[in-house]
Amino acid sequence: MTNNSVFSTQLEGSIASFLAAQPPQTSPIHLLLALSGGVDSIVLLHALSQLSARLPFTLSAMHIHHGLSPHADDWLSLCERVCIEKGIPFYSDKVHVNLRSGQGVEATAREARYQALEHMRQQLGAQAIVTAHHMQDQSETLLLQLMRGAGVKGLSAMSVWDAERRLFRPLLQFSKADILQQAHDLQHQWVEDESNTDISFDRNFMRQTAMPVLRERYPQLDNALARSASHMAEAQSLLDSLASQDVLACDVREEWLGQSVDIQRLRQLGDARAKNMLRYWFQQLDLRMPNTEQLQNYWQQLATVKPHRYLHLPLQGQAVQRQAYLHHYQQRLYCVGKPSALPKTPLVWQGGKSQIWGDWQVQFKVSKGRGIALARLGVNPAAITLHKRYGQGVVLSDGLELLLLARSGGESLQPDGKRPRRELKVIFQMLAIPPWQRAFYPLVNVVSSQPSHSQTLVSLASLAIDAAWRPGRNAYGLEISLQPLTTAL
Repeated sequence: MTNNSVFSTQLEGSIASFLAAQPPQTSPIHLLLALSGGVDSIVLLHALSQLSARLPFTLSAMHIHHGLSPHADDWLSLCERVCIEKGIPFYSDKVHVNLRSGQGVEATAREARYQALEHMRQQLGAQAIVTAHHMQDQSETLLLQLMRGAGVKGLSAMSVWDAERRLFRPLLQFSKADILQQAHDLQHQWVEDESNTDISFDRNFMRQTAMPVLRERYPQLDNALARSASHMAEAQSLLDSLASQDVLACDVREEWLGQSVDIQRLRQLGDARAKNMLRYWFQQLDLRMPNTEQLQNYWQQLATVKPHRYLHLPLQGQAVQRQAYLHHYQQRLYCVGKPSALPKTPLVWQGGKSQIWGDWQVQFKVSKGRGIALARLGVNPAAITLHKRYGQGVVLSDGLELLLLARSGGESLQPDGKRPRRELKVIFQMLAIPPWQRAFYPLVNVVSSQPSHSQTLVSLASLAIDAAWRPGRNAYGLEISLQPLTTAL
């Protein structure tokens, strides 16, 4: 059997195993190949093109133009031409690489590349992004992670199938020599990135300088490192399994824009298990993993915070613009997103079921015995029936408006007619509303222009209704709730 036949047979087996492991599909699985134009991805493109005639998958390719090389346009042209020749749908995207991000050119370009690929994968409905990482890439990744002081997860390096990120790497079992031999035998055309010789980049230094020396001394280096990465992946699987049990044991609850756990139960796990659980929890919420020093700092504060002390710590989402916080409040640890502030411009209710207010969607629900009494707003029963049955807008009495606006401080309500008015901050405390949520409950005012202009605070969203504006048990009221238009976590 020729080298080409061995390569094709082994790759076909890898692809077939991946396809067989996927959930049943009503149509062939769609794969999106990350096509750089280098020899690795070009060889994989040609091989997948042939295999798509025999295996149940369809193929597209995407090239990411980083704009970092003077030859970037030529690479894009080559990728497009090869795909046209093969009849493979081709896509490209020019991304901006922020050279001042503080993460370095390699990391910043990689993040921009994967964001663009993931966006296209979702647009196409593809089941996986296919990359051309090979055995030597795996070795370099493991050693680079070791140099950075990575833990078990980092030393797991790359897996053939990363279900969380939808990344499929079918060439991890092949060496660079195998790929080059395939490319030369089949006379493929590819590009060479001139930056690959620049050893100021960590990966290039490892590839060009360190690895050749190590391979000369240890000929089986790549196979040995692949085994180590596999062992680490198994160990990480056990740690994740333990962490998932610990999350449940810590009474995880779904919260507004996130989740919470019992801080006392978290402390009872001990330092090592608690930090392992936090890492897993952050990963499940799609947050960027804090480094060892940051995680240790978080844990020291969480382990010593007093029961009634409020504490908040910033976290970073996978996308730079996404922020989240750890909050300690009333013996629970919250991990929640940070939504946009309520708009400064008030919102006037137009009588419908939903309105957009800045970065928020406001829902208006007509309910029996709850919310703001519609009778006080001059709405007759017939209008309520038409609204509930057919969604027709509710019309208030002439001269009345329902106005939503953000709090400014010092406001008060009288939710209980037998007790005096209370400041909103006292009402929040009585209802145990976490401090970080309080800015997102808008004031609801009734504005009257007859017989003279007046403005009356009647509720705090639907959290607290002034007793004079609450409907009777069998009367209808208006409940008001808000949700951010974009998920913060």
